[in-house]
Amino acid sequence: MLNRKRVRENSLENQPEWGVKTALICYVTLFGGILIGSLIVALALLGMKIDYLNSPFPIALISMPVNEAIIFGVTLLFAGYKRESLRKLGLKKVNLRILTIVSVAALLLFLLAVAISIGEEAVFGPDPMTDLLEKSMAPRDLFQLVAMIAFSLVLVGPCEELAFRGFVQRGFENSVGRMKGLLIASVLFALLHGLNSLYAIIPVFAISLVLGYLWQRTGGNTTASALTHGMYNSILLAVAYFWAV
Repeated sequence: MLNRKRVRENSLENQPEWGVKTALICYVTLFGGILIGSLIVALALLGMKIDYLNSPFPIALISMPVNEAIIFGVTLLFAGYKRESLRKLGLKKVNLRILTIVSVAALLLFLLAVAISIGEEAVFGPDPMTDLLEKSMAPRDLFQLVAMIAFSLVLVGPCEELAFRGFVQRGFENSVGRMKGLLIASVLFALLHGLNSLYAIIPVFAISLVLGYLWQRTGGNTTASALTHGMYNSILLAVAYFWAV
């Protein structure tokens, strides 16, 4: 009986201490940081006299590293405030089984996103932001495609998943439970991507639900959700590029 009590106490001591308040403050900081990052990129383009709409390269090649650096910096700031390591946020090793799961999940996420986007266009009509998003996100040549896929796998997936699954979702789950925490974190993640286009909110919400559920099912393994996220983005970029060629 004493051993069980000691194990339970140790387990509770190892649990992350942050809750809704800290998770929400972290999210607001991330939101503001991304807005500042976008402003920095816009001013830099203006200073270099680069036409945003007629650039020879997608603006995402500049904005992705800037925004992900901000996201990672904010995550480190809050993790440091709570005296937690990246491993505590879920940065763990993955085995062959998890690699197989995340590969299949990434493909299913792509199909899910396409299906939702088709449904949205059928109901609401074409997204008025489509042309702008294509010009700012679509790679113009194979080198740019490879660079953006590398950014997706090395920066976007890890940085965003550490922030939104490892810190924000974990914080909400600590306070309101797994299901509500997953739903709230997914809504917040979708609203953030609504800065690009309102049409992105519903598909990103669905994608975030899957990523968050996968994160839960792998025992809070943020590496698993990061790989899925990065692979999904890579598939999206590759299909968009080769579809346009």
